[in-house]
This record gives sequence, C-alpha cells and structure tokens, in this order.
Amino acid sequence: MQICLNFAMVLLLLTASAGVAQAAELPPALATAIKDNGFNDQGVGLYIQEVTAAQPLAALHADQFLSPASVAKLLTTAAALDVLGEGFRWSTTVSFDGTLDGDKLKGNVYFHGNGDPYMTPERFWLLLNRVAIYGIRQIDGDVFFDDSYFQPDKIDYGAFDDQPYRSYNVGPNAVLIGFQATEFHFAANGHDNGAPVQITPFPDSPKMQIVNNVRLVDGNCGAWEKGVNLDVKTVADRLQVIFSGRFARDCGKRTLYRRVMETSDHFQHFFLPLWGQLGGTVSGRVRNGTVPARSTVVVDEPSITLGEAIRLINKYSNNVMTQQVLLTLGAVDGGPPGTTAKGLAAVKAWLASRHLDDPGLKLDNGAGLSRDTRVSAALLGRLLLYVFNQPYMAEFVASLPVTGNDGSMARRFAGEPLAAHGHIKTGLLDFVQSMAGYVDAASGKRYVVVLLHNDPLAHTRASEKMQDAVLRWVYQQ
Repeated sequence: MQICLNFAMVLLLLTASAGVAQAAELPPALATAIKDNGFNDQGVGLYIQEVTAAQPLAALHADQFLSPASVAKLLTTAAALDVLGEGFRWSTTVSFDGTLDGDKLKGNVYFHGNGDPYMTPERFWLLLNRVAIYGIRQIDGDVFFDDSYFQPDKIDYGAFDDQPYRSYNVGPNAVLIGFQATEFHFAANGHDNGAPVQITPFPDSPKMQIVNNVRLVDGNCGAWEKGVNLDVKTVADRLQVIFSGRFARDCGKRTLYRRVMETSDHFQHFFLPLWGQLGGTVSGRVRNGTVPARSTVVVDEPSITLGEAIRLINKYSNNVMTQQVLLTLGAVDGGPPGTTAKGLAAVKAWLASRHLDDPGLKLDNGAGLSRDTRVSAALLGRLLLYVFNQPYMAEFVASLPVTGNDGSMARRFAGEPLAAHGHIKTGLLDFVQSMAGYVDAASGKRYVVVLLHNDPLAHTRASEKMQDAVLRWVYQQ
C-alpha cells in the first residue's frame, strides 16, 4: 500500500536519530546491494542474526529509529499471541427483550460485539440465519447494535492521505461488519463507447442509491480504479453513492471495495437486505444502543481464532483487523472499553516485560498506517528472536507472507531457490519500504532479517531490488 508522505518529513526522520552509533562495516555484498541500487546508507536500518547466535551477523544503523510502515504490525500481533493466546476468540451475541409469539417478536433485538475482526458478510448472513432458525422472523420493535466494548478515537477518514473512501482508512469498532466496506461490482456491458457501465452494490440496500455517471471507453485496464471517481451525499434520508470517470471495456468485470458510510449506517445497510432475504421484517429502526440487563440470548457466535486472524493480518496487511486486535488488548489488559491508548499501553508493557522495549519506540495505531510510528531494526530483530523461542512460534511464522507463494511476497523469488524459504512481512508507504521476518538458508540455518528504508525513493522498485539482494545474500549463508 503506497501512501503520500511529505518530503520534508522524510528529511526530518533521516536526521532525527542524532547520537546513534555508526554501524560496523558491512559485508561487501550487502554494501554493494545498497550502493548499486542508487542509495547511500542513510535511512537504512539493517539487522541480520542467526536464531541461535549470540550476536548479529550483519547490522547497519540498527539502533536508528525509522518509520516501519506495516512491519509495525509484528509488534501488535506478537504481543497479542503472547498475552491472549492463539486460541483466543471474540464473540457476537444476539439477544431480545419482549415476548415471542410464533415467529413474531413484540420487542427489540440486540447485537452485542466485543471486537470480532473478521465478521465478513458471509458470516454475518450465517448469524442472521441462526436468528431466523431460532424462530424470529418479524421484529415488531427496533434492532440495536451495541458497540460499547470499544471506544475508538474519533476518525477523520481522510486525515492520513486525503482518501476518505479507501477501505484501509477504516477505524476499529466492536461491531465491525464486512470491514465497514461495501462491494461495488462493475461490468462493461459491451455497448458503444460512452454507454453506461453496470454497477451493482453488495449488499443492495433499500437505503442506498447508485448514481452512475461512469463512461465505457476503449483502452488498457491497468490501474482501472484510478479512473473511477466516487462521491457520497445524503438526500432525503437516503445515501447516494455517485460514480463518475471511465471504465475500460477490456476490464470486463471488476470489484471495488469502498467505505461509503459511518458505522451505524453501515450496519443498517447490511442488516436490512440480508434480513429481508431470510424473510425477515422489522417495523422499527436500526440504531445504536446498549443491551438491557435482562434479555434473552438467541445465539452467541464465536469468531475465528486469534491465530487465524493474525494470519490474515500479516499475510494481507489488514489495517482495521490489526486495530481490532489492539483495542482488544486494551480491553483485556485495562478493562473495557478498549481504546487505542489502552492497547498501545498494553503492547509497550508487554515489550518491557520481555526486555524488548526502548525509549525511542513510538507507536501510533498498531498497524503502521502512520506518519509518527518509529522503531529500530534492532528492536524488531530482537522481537523476532524472542518469538522464535516461544510456543506460539509456528503460528506467528505461518502468518508471514511466504516468498514466491502468497501475500505480498507471492510474486517475489518465484522459481528461485529462495521461493518458500522466506517468511517475510513487508511494508510500503511513499518514501518508506520495509521488511522483517525469517529466512531458511541453503545451509539449513535460520536467520532473522530486518531492513527498514526511509528515503525519498524508498517506495520505488530500486528499494525493493535492494531488499531482494539482501534476502538472496542471507539465503546463501
């Protein structure tokens, strides 16, 4: 994920680590990897160590605190595995008050969540299906969703990069449905150039209207999302999602995921059509509220395990799932409601208890989607070494993208000896590129490798080539 970062900030972070000791001389091949790709060693933090060794094999500015981008997720996910355990599950409870006469409920229904990070549309539909199986079809009352287990910070969706509709800017919520994103399915209808493009939303809520001003054009389908513009406004209590721009005929069918509404509206837009598909009705409103002290539980739906969630987080760098985990840590450690501040305090307390903390560490939201997060290659290296000797090591390593196989490493090293021999989490922002993980070398040894790179050209292919050269060198050790 590439995000804009002010150039002046890059210059600041390259000079902000005054007093950091200069690294020892690098092996020639690693020095060449930096130089031959057009960089000097400023803004490079490198740490390589065999997992049973007492000292690093190679290091460069390893104590310099740099922006890690999404590699920061390793701190949050490692702490969660250690504190909560890989078998930890969240839950979503559905209950009601009033009386049930046949399939008609004279009362209200309540959905109470404690932060399930993976309540997908499919799983939400299954949850509603179980409510219907219980015997409730007609709700003569209101439907409430209770998200009081979390108290997230106020969200300015466009504050980070002026992209308020992008799904990676969604914030945490204790009742998070479908990552707070709506699917928009685009299809070239094959008519003459300039004819409308078919746009079908999922779910197709009666409270939402699509205004389609997208033109069908000839041309290449590459980066097709950049050709589609989106705006949102509310007209007469109905959400209008307005699309404009162009869609190439060669694109055929594509899917766009966007956040187009606030949490309360999003729950309603998901609930109403899916509940209607099950033959359900509701006479009242769908709104936020707390579960009363006395209510009858219909179903208590468990989530996937933390181990499964962390695999999705690190493989695919899911920001909002990471923040769900962070606020869960805060709620468990500091008591509900879970907040970002409590979650960060829990992570820092865990790091301190494992002698992994450093006063230079700065965490923001636990996901790395931040201008302010700072971590050193040495701290991340020590974290990876610590995790490697813990019972949950297998879960953690398996969550990292595998070279040449999946996640952000799917296309890198395919067909090379290094394929399937590296478990590497990557991070990318404008002017920031990073990686951290484990490499199984040809010798049979396993190495921890961390490379943080902050430079005006760090987000380019040249920095990725530098990463590749470092990983190939480690594999040969």
